[in-house]
Amino acid sequence: MKSRFDRFARAFFQSGLAVTTLLGAVACAGPIKSLYPPRAGETVRTVYVINHGALHTGLAVKRSDVPRGIWPANRDYAGRKYLEVGWGDDDGYRKPLTAGIALKALAGSKPTVLLADGFSTLRAKLADPKFSIVAVDLSAGGFARLCRHIDQTYALDETGRPIRLGKGWYRARGTYSAFNTCNTWVAIGLRKAGCPITPAYCLTPGPLLQQARRFGRVVAR
Repeated sequence: MKSRFDRFARAFFQSGLAVTTLLGAVACAGPIKSLYPPRAGETVRTVYVINHGALHTGLAVKRSDVPRGIWPANRDYAGRKYLEVGWGDDDGYRKPLTAGIALKALAGSKPTVLLADGFSTLRAKLADPKFSIVAVDLSAGGFARLCRHIDQTYALDETGRPIRLGKGWYRARGTYSAFNTCNTWVAIGLRKAGCPITPAYCLTPGPLLQQARRFGRVVAR
């Protein structure tokens, strides 16, 4: 017999599919031409959209590409080449997912968090067959706007420092809901970077990855 959570998850995905199908009928946003695509001869910076095989998607960049003065939390994992960051509901992200936690988050949850993770090669992510990665090349200006989007998601204490909640975990800004998910957060970052993507269509990983593949490239295993 299916558990209560199994029934809830199936209902959520069915409703999400209906919403995203409807939104998919609307033309996707065009690029912000002053930012995307990078002009010939311009310095290119790459962001990696990483799907973890279920509901969660995050953003990864080379630490050395992050502009000075933007996103100072990139000092975490100083010995690693890449830094991945994801945003989500506090309980849903940090605790075993239950129907109660999921319902509370989808209804609108103010306590949100960021999770940072350092790694040395993309193979470290691709080693898990559940993961999929889409690489997107950005202009220097677009990449800086993406990094600023990440930086501005960190909640700060009274001294202006990020609020640590444990290794890799930080208190975040923003309210998580059924219409503002981790996938929406990723899509908003890409849109701020100038990419032709419609964040409202990216409630779940499928539509996010579908759009990202149109202007990015799948990283091969």
